Amino acid sequence: MDATDAYLAQLEGWMRERTAAIVDAAASVVEPGGENEAWRGVLAEYGVARTSAEERLRVLKSGEQKKGALPGEVQACLEWVAREVQKNLRRLGSPDGYDAKIDRLRAISERNTEEGLKTFRARIFPKRGMFAHAREAAAKPQPWEKDGKPLTAPEVVVQACRFCGAPRTHSELKCQFCGEKFG
Repeated sequence: MDATDAYLAQLEGWMRERTAAIVDAAASVVEPGGENEAWRGVLAEYGVARTSAEERLRVLKSGEQKKGALPGEVQACLEWVAREVQKNLRRLGSPDGYDAKIDRLRAISERNTEEGLKTFRARIFPKRGMFAHAREAAAKPQPWEKDGKPLTAPEVVVQACRFCGAPRTHSELKCQFCGEKFG
């Protein structure tokens, strides 16, 4: 490995390390949109100003965020890291034989902010899968329950045609759908 390869590997490692540190510090904030010592240190390191109190309240009004720093502050820190990587790549220039490696690292740095925010959001926002509504509804008392116990209903028998499965009444002698005789 020559000096350029080592430099590119070091730059990529630095970007990943800084991204993980930003996401970890932001997710460690207990109060939604709040701060702690680690997050204040990250903001100071990257020169990112805290969001104003009015803007903070507006962002937190949705009520979805249960913990963590504000996503806008996290994004500003991640963008700073991406800019530094891009600046170092421009400074490196285009040495012969390294265009593909430099382009790869440039593409990774361009996606880094988005991927870092995605990781951060996955850690702080409540997870809502496709069955979340069903789980919430199942946790609530149901109309057929009293004190968490199901009410008993009289026995109900549904009769159906044994050939096509269509419903039938007791008095019918032949299925209205497939024409088969009952009996």
